[in-house]
This record gives sequence, C-alpha cells and structure tokens, in this order.
Amino acid sequence: MSRISLAGLFLFALRASLLAQSEPGSELTVTLLTYETGGLVFERFGHNAIWIHDSSTGADRHYDYGRFDFRQKNFFLRFAQGKMWYSMGEDSLPDKYIAFYASEGRRIRAQELDLTPSERRSLKEFLETNIRPENAGYAYDYYLDNCSTRIRDAIDFVIGGAIHRYAERPSGFTWRDETRRLDEHNVFLYTGLMLALGQPVDREMSRWEQMFLPGRLSEHLDSVQVAGPDGTMRPLVRTNRILAEGGRWPVPARPTNWFWRYLLVGALVGAALAVLGGIARGGLFLLLATLWALLAGVAGIAVTWLSLLSSHRAAHQNENLLLFNLVVLALAVMLPRAVRKGGAAMKTARRTALVVAALAALGLLLKLLPGFDQSNGELIALALPIHAGVWAGLRSRAPS
Repeated sequence: MSRISLAGLFLFALRASLLAQSEPGSELTVTLLTYETGGLVFERFGHNAIWIHDSSTGADRHYDYGRFDFRQKNFFLRFAQGKMWYSMGEDSLPDKYIAFYASEGRRIRAQELDLTPSERRSLKEFLETNIRPENAGYAYDYYLDNCSTRIRDAIDFVIGGAIHRYAERPSGFTWRDETRRLDEHNVFLYTGLMLALGQPVDREMSRWEQMFLPGRLSEHLDSVQVAGPDGTMRPLVRTNRILAEGGRWPVPARPTNWFWRYLLVGALVGAALAVLGGIARGGLFLLLATLWALLAGVAGIAVTWLSLLSSHRAAHQNENLLLFNLVVLALAVMLPRAVRKGGAAMKTARRTALVVAALAALGLLLKLLPGFDQSNGELIALALPIHAGVWAGLRSRAPS
C-alpha cells in the first residue's frame, strides 16, 4: 500500500506539472532589462525594456517606450513648447540592444519576473495592443510619462497594483535631487537644468514617482512582494543577472552640494567687476559686464518662455525669473553706450543695474516667506554677487 500511495502521489504531481506547463502563458518568460545611465544628455536618466521569450516558438520580443526621432517634423519646436510626441517600439533581437548599450559602457541588469502564466499572457497581450500604430504614440513627459513609468504601469496593472501599494511611501528624494545627481558630471548641463526647473520639482517624491528612473524601478522591484496561487507572499523578482558591468558613467548616490563653489565664482567675478568699474578707460569692465548681462539676459528669455509660455510643467513657477530676466537683457544693450558716453546713459544704466541687483536680492529675501521654497540657492549664490558687482562698477564711474 505504501508503494502504491507513493506511485499515486508521483503521478498526481506529474499530472499537475504537465497541466501547469500547458496553461496559456506558461511558455513565456518575462524579463525587465535596465540600461543604466549613459553619457549623452538624453541618456542620463537611463532606459529600460521588457523582454518576453516564448519557449514554444523560440521567439524573443523586446518592447520599450520613449523612442523619438530628431527628424520628426517640428521636433525641436515641439520640444521647446513642451509638446513632445514619443512612441513605443519593439524588436525581435534583444541581444542587439544589449550589445549596443554594453558597448557604450552602460551597466545592464536583467530581472526575470515571477509572474503567473495568466499574468505573463496578459502582459504580452497588453504590449501587443500598445504597439499597434494607433496606440504606440503618446505625449511624453520626462518625469511623469516616460519609458520607465510606462513599463512600471504595465507590470503593476497585470499584478493587481502590488508595485503601487509597496511604493506609496516617501522616497527621501525630490525630482531636482535625482536630476542633480545624474547631471553633476557636466557643470554647464547641470547649471542649465537648475536654471530651467521650477518649484514643481522640489516636492518630495513617493517611491512610485521615483520610478520614473529605470534604475530606481529596478531597485524597488527587488523589494516588491506578490501573492502566489496559494496566497503566500513571494518576491516579484525571481532572478537577477548583471549582463554588463558598465562603469563608464558613475553616478553618486546623493547629489553634491555645489553652493560654495557657485558662491566663490559669483563673489570673485562680482568683486572684479566692482574694482574694474573704477578704472579710467573701463574697457575690461565693459567687456565682462556686457558679456555677463547678455548671457543672463538670454537665459532670462529661456526661463520666461519655459516658465510662463511653454507646457513644460517642471519649469513652471520658476523663481529664477528674479535672477535672469529681460531687465538684464536691456542692461546688456545699455552698457556699451553708458560706459563710452556717460551722462544720462550712465544714469539710466546705473538705475537698471540697481533694479537687476534688487530683484536678485528679493529672490533671496523671499526665502523667508512660505511658498518660496524653490531649491535655487546655488544660482542665487552665483548671480546676486555678479549683479551687485555690475551695479557697483557702474556706480564708481561718475556720470560726466
């Protein structure tokens, strides 16, 4: 009887295994591919994709979002307006993408997801529906609707919201924090982004929101638990593999505080302008002051457009308008005549320079009030001393 019982149990287990293997979706393997940070501007956030392997046919599909083409009609105009139109893509050769990103020195991680057969099938059907020409395009937002958020949402949908339930907790980061740490390798890119981004990016993100970064999505999925068929909780990620070590584009865990560096540059340039303004001929003062006012004025045009006229939500409510604005641009136009001719032109330039410096000082004083909590201290530290230096240099040149 004991042998018969063991044989029966074996046959029962074998039958259950065969039934499980024949269940639709059991032939599929779902893997999240994460291509971490690259060197180009649009590669700093990283990229990701879903790789689905079908063991019954040997077919592989590589699905990803966030594709764009510089040759698209009016691409740069739409980008300036904040009306980017990106799309989903797919390919049958995931190895091609893995080899390409590995050749760029980017770290690549593969996480096989422990989904039920029905969840695997549902995910594949969702992606196949999404890739249709009428569905593939979407209005892109680099923080709220990008390659990573679309993949996050697709996986979360088929597992019944387990990612969202896990990720409701605070992340300890703002959107600006993440942007700073990813872009501090290039001071000009970093400064431009800090100039363009307004108050909306200074709110602390939830972990769900933080998954706009492929690397963060990959990290958080390691902690997500899902319920198995018997109700027992198990990790969503079945296996982890590093396909390429990368290392060419290291990123710090937290952003570096550059306030004192910006203040040092601002103070040195401002002091130089104040001293040079008193020199009789004033040629070097004119060159430096006009160049600064021109750069700050052009930056003011960009900030004004992004904050007040574009659809870039992350750039709205930008306190940098007090530092970089059209008044500075007007000063750039006034300076050459004021230094050469003196008189009324000098008086007008001095008053304009005082307004510019006062606006920058106001940007600092407003930090004492609620509602003015944009994290732009680095730019205040840079711009305020230089604006003050231009005014002090003009003031030392008595009108003739």
